[in-house]
Amino acid sequence: MSELTRNPSKVKHDAGMNPVAVISRNTTAFYLLDPQVYEALLAALAEKRATPVALANPAVQNVEKLINDNSMTFGNLLPKMLQNEQSRVNRGELAEKALRITYYRIEKFVLPFFKDMQIGNIQIDSLQAFVNLLNEEKLGGVSIGQYLVIVRKVLKYAHSMRFIDALPQFPTVEAKRTSRGGFTLPEYHQLLKMSWRMRGVSFKQRAHYINLRTEGIDEDYLVITSEMRWLIGFMVNSFVRPSDLRLMQHKHVEIVERDNTYLRLSLPETKKHDKPIVTMRCAVGIYRRLQRDAKARGFGSPDDYVFLPQFTNRVYALRVMGFLFNWLMEEIDIKQGPHGIGRSLYSLRHTAITFRLLYGEGIDVLTLARNARTSVEMIERHYASTLNGEMNVDLIQSKRRRKPGKKDQLKLAL
Repeated sequence: MSELTRNPSKVKHDAGMNPVAVISRNTTAFYLLDPQVYEALLAALAEKRATPVALANPAVQNVEKLINDNSMTFGNLLPKMLQNEQSRVNRGELAEKALRITYYRIEKFVLPFFKDMQIGNIQIDSLQAFVNLLNEEKLGGVSIGQYLVIVRKVLKYAHSMRFIDALPQFPTVEAKRTSRGGFTLPEYHQLLKMSWRMRGVSFKQRAHYINLRTEGIDEDYLVITSEMRWLIGFMVNSFVRPSDLRLMQHKHVEIVERDNTYLRLSLPETKKHDKPIVTMRCAVGIYRRLQRDAKARGFGSPDDYVFLPQFTNRVYALRVMGFLFNWLMEEIDIKQGPHGIGRSLYSLRHTAITFRLLYGEGIDVLTLARNARTSVEMIERHYASTLNGEMNVDLIQSKRRRKPGKKDQLKLAL
């Protein structure tokens, strides 16, 4: 790079018709091509390398050799793939959180394993070795698949830039998905009672026997307030995701009192869903309590957040909510579900949907899915997967009502 900036004419003269790789900090920054070489290369690529005249050009052969050079490493190409992913975030095609997770996974396992590996040498044996490493780290099939997606993206970029002729075969990993699991009705009541009983209790008072990591959260903020009881009740009666709690402002909430009383939640788009959510009747009373409490503390304006409005950093606010909820589950000893599946704040959404499936009279799954901003497939795969026939034995044993006879029809008409 320094030689090019000092004397570009000399570099061009010395290179002649040959391509020049410009290297900065031991990494190829870009290639310089003579205009004639570039035109010849375009002609060759346009005709899919089928023109003997174009392929016979020595300059094109040099470029082709450079393009198919297997010495390019995985680490060289990774920044470009991440740049493409950032562009997707900017266009709204990818969530910023997803990109942060990608960076974490790259630093954790991907880069240490593949960084100096030549891109052309990455074949199924090296990919299988990577999978074996992740197995040793006790990662599940879903997580391993997500790590392989990152590797595949880098290799696809290498293929698009013609650094490799074809993508290698990837090992097959069985991705067994497990639902987070909701709470039973007694467990839900336990959470409500414990959150109310512990209001005003600071984590510092219990830290000597509760084994939880604060993960950088200021312990002064870790106090159970009445807001936690309302948060639990609100989620179970509104179908919202934890990420909705982070973004929900009072301007997104409308109280509707007609034949039915409910909240209409016009929340920002999440997972490509932007339709309003209709809540259960109980959510109205909970929200009114939240409003009164917020106004007493100087909040409650349309642009204020509904939950933990004192935190302007909403990612931090959600972390506080998640920690306090984990603390409550540890107090009751319901952090693990009956099949050993870990629970989190997201389990309250799971509970909201399963309660409707269990206790809703003739609930329409399509309507439920749309109202919860999900799909029927997701309802069946995750939320309904924990249900069994005994939970709805009344419906299993129910009988159809006999059709009314002529006398009955006459009575109905009268």
